[in-house]
Amino acid sequence: MCQVTHLRPERSARRPVFSLTALALAMASLGSGSLHAAETSQASTAAAVEIDAINVTGQSVEQPTEHVVGYVAKRNMSATKTDTPITETPQSLSVVTSDEIRDRQSETLGQALSYTPGFTSSSTAFNRTADRFRIRGFGVESGTGGSLRDGLRLQNNSYDGIQEPYGLERVEVIRGAASVLYGQLSPGGMVNGVSKRPTETPFHELNMQVGSYDRKQLSADFSGPLAGSDTLSYRLTLLSRNSDTQQDYLNDDKFYIAPALTWRPNEDTSLTLLSFYQKTDTRFSATLPYQLVKGVGDGAFKIGRHDFVGEPDYDDMNGEMSTLGYEFQHHFNDNFTFNNKLRYYESDVKWNYLQIQPSAAAANLAASTGTLLRRYSDRRERARTWASDTNIESKWQLGSVEHTFLVGFDGYDTSYDSHNFRGTPNNTPSLDLTRYNYGQPVVVNKSRAADRGSQLDTLQKGVYFQDQIKFDDKWILLLGGRHDWADQQQTAHRDGAKASQDDEATTYRAGLVYVADNGLAPYISYSESFFPVSVAEVTGQTFAPTEGKQYEVGVRYQPKDSNMLLSAAVYELTQTNVLKLDPGTDQYRQTGEVRSRGLELEAKADVTSALSVIATYAYTDSRTTKSATAAEVGQRTDETPYHQAALWTSYDFVNWGIPQLTLGAGARYMGTTQASGMDSAMPAYTLFDAMARYQIDENWAVTVNASNLTDKRYAQCSFATCQYGDERTLLTSVNFNW
Repeated sequence: MCQVTHLRPERSARRPVFSLTALALAMASLGSGSLHAAETSQASTAAAVEIDAINVTGQSVEQPTEHVVGYVAKRNMSATKTDTPITETPQSLSVVTSDEIRDRQSETLGQALSYTPGFTSSSTAFNRTADRFRIRGFGVESGTGGSLRDGLRLQNNSYDGIQEPYGLERVEVIRGAASVLYGQLSPGGMVNGVSKRPTETPFHELNMQVGSYDRKQLSADFSGPLAGSDTLSYRLTLLSRNSDTQQDYLNDDKFYIAPALTWRPNEDTSLTLLSFYQKTDTRFSATLPYQLVKGVGDGAFKIGRHDFVGEPDYDDMNGEMSTLGYEFQHHFNDNFTFNNKLRYYESDVKWNYLQIQPSAAAANLAASTGTLLRRYSDRRERARTWASDTNIESKWQLGSVEHTFLVGFDGYDTSYDSHNFRGTPNNTPSLDLTRYNYGQPVVVNKSRAADRGSQLDTLQKGVYFQDQIKFDDKWILLLGGRHDWADQQQTAHRDGAKASQDDEATTYRAGLVYVADNGLAPYISYSESFFPVSVAEVTGQTFAPTEGKQYEVGVRYQPKDSNMLLSAAVYELTQTNVLKLDPGTDQYRQTGEVRSRGLELEAKADVTSALSVIATYAYTDSRTTKSATAAEVGQRTDETPYHQAALWTSYDFVNWGIPQLTLGAGARYMGTTQASGMDSAMPAYTLFDAMARYQIDENWAVTVNASNLTDKRYAQCSFATCQYGDERTLLTSVNFNW
């Protein structure tokens, strides 16, 4: 009979109990590095006794939801839903800390993740309206379930809004198939933003920022125990911005507030309320036909990177996004932990814009004559979601084998109501590119028969299990499985036509890691994903979910007690049941297959006490391997370079006698990319960034940031349309902490 031994989970107690002697030693050592004590004998001795110096060194255990000093995170929750060292995780992942976000003054997730391997995003002009990325060549966004907040999918519509980086403690990127724990996902992976949470140590922060395009921004972050309570702590994060952009008539105004409250009656129980409200006022940056883009097209007329092709009096995009939820955790004993999350999400977006008529004939007309044909898009989109995740984590031991077993249930109840009215060149005024004749009225037909929108209700449920098996203190075997049910019900506003679709899927994952004494941790893994094909329009067609399968081999290196993490991985990732338009029938068929193979390298390290480095490289070969259109077979995936590299360094001049000064510099290389519908590949380019921070005193600091320092002109293209990349941006920030 096997003997079962219970393991005590490693977690820091909220109020550790020290003896008075230990507390005195620690406090004295922190203050002076040595302790002198004198004992007086009442009976006979009055001599002082000197105790030898005692150096007390210690390092708190990193918590995967708390602040990390510097760039190197060592633990994560996203990949396993348990507090797991990254070196024991058999899947490629990256963590961007709030210190890294702060140093580069990232205003979008795309900017925050720009030094992450295998990751690409559109320009800021586009990403201020949607968190839309590619990972390993596959689209990852809110519309594919890939945008998460605190382990729950945040949105189901691409244009609900974006996550505010200032409200995040870290961003975790999981690369590759990950449906076993999260259900419906793109095979490329997911991006999980971790909210700032209440702290038990008080701190207060105020920031003022000015910069390019008349940018003015105020932000604040306050946290600590509530006055008069030893069980309640709070967090309040705020941001208000008023700014123009590099594009004429396109603003970037935002208000963000995120209150949070934690109740911790004892070390075993905690309840955290998390919420945020976000209001944005901007305009949609419409994509441009490649024929009209400078440096890409060859026509007589071009649209510059500052030019606005809409109508200033018509174009508008106002959105509100809000969430309210909680995270509850209770340790029944040293072996069992109960976790429950619940969140309500709501968004309301009013979205009017003029876009360029997409036909090749219209683009060629504009390029040759300067007459730009446009069509209006008048939209109102509302979404709401109830999201929940409940699991039980148990730790136990059979003989010499340790188990961390997780079983759980999650679900999403989502409603998406859209009203979409689209014009034609016949009822939308054209634009003269020789003089930009703004001020023309736009008359929108909002009859029911013209409404292209619908009411879409989805219900997704899933049960999952995972076992992290550790044996010989070196080997970790991870096994997991999941079964999902996904139901969609849709009603067209135009005519009341209905469509429904029910899907089920079972997915698996497995991985093996060996953690050596010298810090090397090689691993091998297999994982799967699935994603139901959305009923975008009520056509009577139904499709099977797309499926993803990934094989990955990698190695990590983290020497003991070092602040360094080196990672390398090779993979093959395939998505099947991809929808492809059959040109013979003008109908969609699930004959498509996309395969991605690649190599990813990442290094994050505090090389010395003064020098920190981030270095990444990715080789990605992503292409169509099966299609209803023969010409597409072998074609590279859009916006996915073969080669991608980045380097960021920061240096504190403490060894030069200027401890107040920190300089940072970075370079981002993007190799050639392919765009569907274009004969030639987009050229490679390199962008340079810089940062300088001066700590005036313990409270005040001034930081200057430059993005695209050399003002490199480049364009990003896909599906025969392009956007200009971000031009040089300068920001000055004043920070006050107390």
